[in-house]
Amino acid sequence: MLLLGFRLSVIITALLGLIAGRADAPRVTVDTGTLEGLDTAGVMVFRGIPYAAPPVGELRWRPPQPAAHWSGVRDASKLGHNCVQHQPYSDIDPFAAGVSEDCLYLNVWTPPPASRLPPPASRLPPPASRLPLPVLIWIHGGGFWAGFGGEERHNGAPLAKKGAVVVTLNYRLGPFGFLAHPALASESPHHAAGNYGLLDQIAALQWVQRNIARFGGDPSRVTIFGESAGGMSVGSLIASPLAKGLFQRAILESGPGVGGTGVSPRDTVRAIAFRFAEALGVYGAGADAARHLRALSPDTLLATSLHIGPPGAPRFFPAVDGWVLPHPVDSAIARGTANVVPVIAGTNRDEGDERMGAPTRSFARLMSARGAPTFVYIFSRVGDDSVNRKRGAYHSAEITFVFGRPRPLQPSAGTTAYDSTVAEAMSDYWVAFATSGDPNGQPTAGKWPRWPRYNASTDALLEIGPQIAPRTMVKRAVYDSLDAVARSHGGLRPGPN
Repeated sequence: MLLLGFRLSVIITALLGLIAGRADAPRVTVDTGTLEGLDTAGVMVFRGIPYAAPPVGELRWRPPQPAAHWSGVRDASKLGHNCVQHQPYSDIDPFAAGVSEDCLYLNVWTPPPASRLPPPASRLPPPASRLPLPVLIWIHGGGFWAGFGGEERHNGAPLAKKGAVVVTLNYRLGPFGFLAHPALASESPHHAAGNYGLLDQIAALQWVQRNIARFGGDPSRVTIFGESAGGMSVGSLIASPLAKGLFQRAILESGPGVGGTGVSPRDTVRAIAFRFAEALGVYGAGADAARHLRALSPDTLLATSLHIGPPGAPRFFPAVDGWVLPHPVDSAIARGTANVVPVIAGTNRDEGDERMGAPTRSFARLMSARGAPTFVYIFSRVGDDSVNRKRGAYHSAEITFVFGRPRPLQPSAGTTAYDSTVAEAMSDYWVAFATSGDPNGQPTAGKWPRWPRYNASTDALLEIGPQIAPRTMVKRAVYDSLDAVARSHGGLRPGPN
């Protein structure tokens, strides 16, 4: 009770601070200074908040360092720079806010204080709305070489209106985020290189622990969620001892980070790092190599990174390094060293059984075997036009609906008569899960079908599409066959028992 009272006092003080600025410009003070954001249609948003120092110069390819303090009031109405990248995907345009190595920024959406405080004359017990809100932290996808937290389809306002504080973030990408060169490992007290992008994500989670109460959020109810590379990042954070205690639930959309995707072996990433450096005229693994690499411009590094592997394919990924990731995700869970929390994991129906469907079931089986409440979904919404009927429920199609947007931003996604229903249901389930670790709580209870808890013997899941209903996994036999092949090659694929 003392802890709850303390948290409430922090929340109420913070909410009063949010009102202190101009009526149209809410303010909040975090551990590095005061921010002035925007009130946008009943949701307060603070953009471009630095959660770490710019990783430039000597800080390139080093763990993120603390952000600098500032005096006065910092404008938090605009996005910070996005991390250095090109544009491999037509639906991700990083250039409006500019790209730079100075890119470690996050954004926060929170309901206004008035919607959370009871009327002044009320003598009723404090309502639930006065308590700190659950926190949803989005980790974007993009193959670990593209993307940014401030994409419009990641707009957190609809989720905030449902009673959550939403955070989105940038993290270093491509060679800036995942170069595992031995010359960099020799500088590290942990003898580890690469995984700088994961360290950025961990730094953002630490920032949330220190500051989110000032936005009305509950640091003891943090859910990390992400899609594709973002989902793989969530899997890596589950496996990382450095992320212990920084989140209490996790959602992995189309990317669990097991089954050979999302986390690479150390030897593989070192070979890629050597190839990259040699393409830049940098040889060896000594201190000179690290110095020469840091002296090169970000444009030179980016351009070279695009020509060391198959065209159109990312080359830099998280890797087992003995520090951030002592073990692959599946091994960490099986060994009992992972951060075991309630999880949602799912895929889109037509994005691939070998790379997505079967590994996601394997992840669900590993987590549920460790006692984690586990919930699995299959997303089956498909646009009504002939092009989309052929395309199917493709990779990334669910993002729009998770964020509660009733229509896709991309016209190429098509439309259906049930789009608004899917958006309402998915965002409700996600907020309910963030609230209690169970997607069947409020605001879902009594409104949507009950989502069955995953059990390896039944392979129960929830279909989200033309119908929202519990199902038995349709592709069980296909996944069983793929698991058998993976086991024959040394893969870790648990069976039904």
